[in-house]
Amino acid sequence: MQAAKPLHYDLIIVGGGLVGASLALALRETALNIALVEARLPSANDARLFALNISSVNLLKHIGVWSHIQTHASPIHHVHVSQRGHFGAVNLSAEEAGLDELGQVLPACHLEAALHEALLQAPHLTLYRPAQLTQMATDDTLILTQHNETIALSAPLIIGADGTESTLRELLSIPTETIDYHQTAIVSRIQIARAHQGVAYERFCDGGALAMLPLPNNECASILSVDTAKAKSLLALDNAAYLAHCQQLMGHRLGRFLSVSERQSYPLRMKRALRAVTQNVFLLGNALHTLHPIAAQGFNLALYEVACLVEGMQKINGRLSAADLARISEHTEQQQRASITVSDKLARFFSKPQSALSCLAGLSMAGLDCLPPLKKHFISIMTGRAGTPPALLASNQE
Repeated sequence: MQAAKPLHYDLIIVGGGLVGASLALALRETALNIALVEARLPSANDARLFALNISSVNLLKHIGVWSHIQTHASPIHHVHVSQRGHFGAVNLSAEEAGLDELGQVLPACHLEAALHEALLQAPHLTLYRPAQLTQMATDDTLILTQHNETIALSAPLIIGADGTESTLRELLSIPTETIDYHQTAIVSRIQIARAHQGVAYERFCDGGALAMLPLPNNECASILSVDTAKAKSLLALDNAAYLAHCQQLMGHRLGRFLSVSERQSYPLRMKRALRAVTQNVFLLGNALHTLHPIAAQGFNLALYEVACLVEGMQKINGRLSAADLARISEHTEQQQRASITVSDKLARFFSKPQSALSCLAGLSMAGLDCLPPLKKHFISIMTGRAGTPPALLASNQE
């Protein structure tokens, strides 16, 4: 069926998940007429758990959704990073960084639900959900299908936030680079006997890592990254055996592990587009770069990009040229390099069996722990607060 004359907007956002929805809501006070295209409806079955840094929390406060989800979140006051069987650890604290907290841990399903409800109330926004992008007819015109109807949309600016397997990126033939870590993340929630006190633990183990992140009600978000072959055997264990395995890896810093929820698994790889800007299209989030979760940088980096894009649009009243998009992309490159490098290097290093290099890692962690100014600088970089961060990432008190 031939699409009718294109419906014109100031901006089309392809991808209405966590990143695209956050961008749309960050622009809701502007006069921009926005179309948001998303292929699926919100799901209550999303098992992902996010460690949001303080800058990401601030952005969610600015766009008006944090008050609706904060009861499902738990603050991170302290981060403890160690390597099983080796001395040396890194301790990062909010107090050292001059912050009330380093961030919050939140189940993705609650954030998605809150964002969707806010989208339904947003002015100047037309939500096409569920709708499938099928064609890019011209540089500024997209063809999609919704309820067996063909719809054409046009806009001078198009944002691609449609995830790792981005349809928009493929339609534009933007090349990608993929690194397969041959690892799988096993995600669950573990009930613990001892109060976590707002401490997030990352324990590097032989061939992977176990993160235990604080949640409300003496629960922890558990993310175990291991070799894919080993992951299959761990997923086959009953709950008691799997719980015992995690207890052995972490030790008893959190007391006894009491129970574990249903486990979900995700393959781990890095996939990134070789360019972020093509003509009037700007990629961000997983459509631009999907990262290993070992440093909890992926979603936080995406929200940093949202904040930079919004600030750039506000400076020139939303009418961005290709040159403007290129400048915004350049502005985000330093943060992207830092986040991607840390995630990739840690994933590569600790995916290998323990060796003499593990001793070097222990020494490095011990050395970093003895240098508070370096730790403070590291926290600034990892939370997107280095230099002059975008206004959306700052607290209302700053």
